[in-house]
Amino acid sequence: MFNKVGIVGVGLIGGSIALSLKKKNLAKYIIGYDKSEVNLDKALDLGVIDEKSSLNGISTADFVVVSTPVSTISDYVINVLSLNKKTVVIDVGSVKKSIVDEVLGHFGENVNYIPMHPIAGTENFGPEAAFDNLFEGAYCIVTPYSGMSESLLSVGRELAKSLGMIVKVMSPDLHDEVFGYVSHLPHVIAYTLVHLVSNKSEEFRFVGGGFRDYTRVAVSSEHMWRDIFLKNKDNVLKAVFEYIDQLKEFANLVKNGKEEQLIEYLKQARIFKITLDG
Repeated sequence: MFNKVGIVGVGLIGGSIALSLKKKNLAKYIIGYDKSEVNLDKALDLGVIDEKSSLNGISTADFVVVSTPVSTISDYVINVLSLNKKTVVIDVGSVKKSIVDEVLGHFGENVNYIPMHPIAGTENFGPEAAFDNLFEGAYCIVTPYSGMSESLLSVGRELAKSLGMIVKVMSPDLHDEVFGYVSHLPHVIAYTLVHLVSNKSEEFRFVGGGFRDYTRVAVSSEHMWRDIFLKNKDNVLKAVFEYIDQLKEFANLVKNGKEEQLIEYLKQARIFKITLDG
């Protein structure tokens, strides 16, 4: 059990980590900081945190979780560690390489910093969206960097496991490439598909379950996804252009009436999707 845990960014992920730590009796006291006073008040009222705090106060915690938009994570990590180099700071952003580089560029390799990415979430955001079993059975990617100690890596692994997650280890570079395809690209597709339909006439709003399911994530926070797309720009663009090539391949099969090839194309996708779903 930790005596005091600090949460920077008390929204869905940060708030759910706090609630999960409380549920599992892993933290005696949780303090929170958020640039939004409204979010802080909500988090306190909902019992997500036990006390509102400043960054100075946050730095006194045993360990600190930074769960803010990816554009601000490195600044918060650097600020907290500059106030107290002994505390362990974890960032849970969905982009890793640029954040790791910024932190190490400031401190060098000898730093109490653990980059991780819990693969969990919903389309909702804010402290009211947090819940205590968000991470049960979810994957967590820990992305060790050159010079990261085995003891720090173990802390990251054990924390993730204690929250109910399945831990995988991946380099920051590979993480950002992989999630450019399997997470960031699907959000690009959802947003752009909604844009496409929004520019059509009123009749195109009679959408069914397939459209609603496919575009569910398009109601996620636009500020959060703007930051992710720009922070992982090279990998997002690589994935987008490869997806455009796939669309062209599909369009050519349909345009040219390639019945058997179209069946095989769809079959391959169906079989691979079944393997993904286990």
